[in-house]
Amino acid sequence: MRLFDTDRWNEIWQTIARNRKRSVMTALGVFWGIFMLIVMLGAGTGLGRLFRAQLGDMSTNTLLLQPSQTGIPYKGMPKNRWWRMDNDDVEAVRKLPEVRFASAVYWGGAIRCSRNERKGDYSLMGYSPDYQRINPQKLLYGRFINEVDMVQKRKVCVIGTQLWKDLFPGGEDPTGSILKINNTYFTVVGVIRRQSTAISFSDIERTAVVPVSLAQQMYGRGHQIHMLAVAGHDDTPSKAVERACRETVYARHLIDPADEKAMWCMATAEMFEKVQQLFFGISLLTWIVGLGTLLAGIVGVSNIMLVLVKERTQEIGIRRALGAKPSVIIGQILSESFVLTFIAGVIGLTAAVGLLSLADSIFYRTVGAEQSGSGVMWQISFGTGMLSLAILVVGSLLAGVIPATRALKIKAVDAIREE
Repeated sequence: MRLFDTDRWNEIWQTIARNRKRSVMTALGVFWGIFMLIVMLGAGTGLGRLFRAQLGDMSTNTLLLQPSQTGIPYKGMPKNRWWRMDNDDVEAVRKLPEVRFASAVYWGGAIRCSRNERKGDYSLMGYSPDYQRINPQKLLYGRFINEVDMVQKRKVCVIGTQLWKDLFPGGEDPTGSILKINNTYFTVVGVIRRQSTAISFSDIERTAVVPVSLAQQMYGRGHQIHMLAVAGHDDTPSKAVERACRETVYARHLIDPADEKAMWCMATAEMFEKVQQLFFGISLLTWIVGLGTLLAGIVGVSNIMLVLVKERTQEIGIRRALGAKPSVIIGQILSESFVLTFIAGVIGLTAAVGLLSLADSIFYRTVGAEQSGSGVMWQISFGTGMLSLAILVVGSLLAGVIPATRALKIKAVDAIREE
């Protein structure tokens, strides 16, 4: 078989080595083209994975609703009226068919936590049990707030990992231990680690979470809450969930249903869609720029092959005169083009994959594992690497088409006259 013809491969190597400097410079263009393509693809893929890791298991159909000043007078109520949500709003929204989960959100502000001689300044948040289903965080120990805690206003708390490390330096399971928060003693029932940061009202690592009913009692706010977090069903448009929530809450507080100003709303579904479109655009731009760079290198291969064909005019003409078939001439030129491009491309691909592996290691040590445990990887997939290599192979063959065509046009008589 011609594929295993050692004389043919020796001839290809001698031809390339004869013009070593020119071949190296041409191969460098191919190397740089695929190197940049793979690195940019890896960077784009890594950013996408990082964003998805920040979401964790959070519902992608989440709404955050916060009261604001009314913009329209309604049923005797004046314009620019301030109003507040309460626990009854949470229960009313939870009963809607469009809603899966609903949770109250209460900001407790800065607190002083202490255990024995250790103490520090942290934050306090009050949540309903459903908040862990809307925006799940990883539980290292124990459990989250439950309904019994809410009803009985138990003095229990779930602490973040940094608070745990500061007050429990031995790394032991803190569940059941007693902490002093400001002037009140609380029992630790769980430890949470940040898993999703798309919705974050405080640094979860330095936060103590208590039942929202207890937080309201601690700060003397009755049944008032600061914000309402809602997770709609996956098959229900976020606009429909928002509309149902607005109508329900507005009806309870005598607010015009058309008053958009009276409630601030953030829909994560819309945010995710925009971010996905952004990453799609980045990916498309990466392929365009990367393939353009790779094409420049392949064009360089085609140019050097044209020069080689011109320099070997006599040799090719003599071969034609001796009866060499056109397929042999074409195969020789295409083989030389393929070998030069393929070797440079494989080295470029290997170097790019190595650089991305190094980026993986650095990210894992400095950010990924220690802070979020997300396991984000900046490496490309095997399929992407094979696709890039396939594009390179096709490009190498196309790069030899024009030189091969020119070689076929060489006549033996003209080749003999060539000096």
